[in-house]
Amino acid sequence: MVKLMSMSILTHARRLGIGYVLPILVLTTGCAYRFTNTAIRSPLGIQTLAVEAVWDNSRDVIPHELLWSSMQREVIRNGRVTLTNQSEADALMVVSITKAKVSPVGTSTPTDANSKDPPESTADKATPDQYRNLRRAGNYTTDEGITMNVHVNVYDLKSRALLFNRDYATGITFKSNRGESVTPVASAYLQYEEALQARFRAASDSLAHSIVNDFLM
Repeated sequence: MVKLMSMSILTHARRLGIGYVLPILVLTTGCAYRFTNTAIRSPLGIQTLAVEAVWDNSRDVIPHELLWSSMQREVIRNGRVTLTNQSEADALMVVSITKAKVSPVGTSTPTDANSKDPPESTADKATPDQYRNLRRAGNYTTDEGITMNVHVNVYDLKSRALLFNRDYATGITFKSNRGESVTPVASAYLQYEEALQARFRAASDSLAHSIVNDFLM
């Protein structure tokens, strides 16, 4: 039945002058394919990988634990090796922050009319609002930048061979100071910490994606 239908269709198509197209259509419409990464081989025969806690050798206080979390999530998301603990792993990834710096960026701006503290006087004592607090101690910028250098090694835990050795660098900026109409002075430090962590997490995710893909390419 199918053979007769095919011959009938081909005969009709030949009369219409499209016989050279139809066989391709018949062949290509009969099957569907699904592509997955299940057949992709892991590099150098590595099936399981452990990611050691990030070593922070920098002198600035940064939330380096976020980078460790990003590295583990990216290994799981990539799926070409299985994330496990060091005692069960074929390979160990060691990530070290070799240098990091948090510093103001942009053009500094005077804070307000209180450009300096009132003069010392025993006769006329100044009121507290005449003094500059830490937020108004001089010129400031509303943005800060983080630069970070990272070194990555991956070791084969069976042969002790070095499988991967590479350096990375990244940088981000974040809004570190907002006007008092947006952020009250009492909440300024909390706002700073939240902004720092959010931007550092984004930078860590991007860096982890590059590292894991470079190793598992």
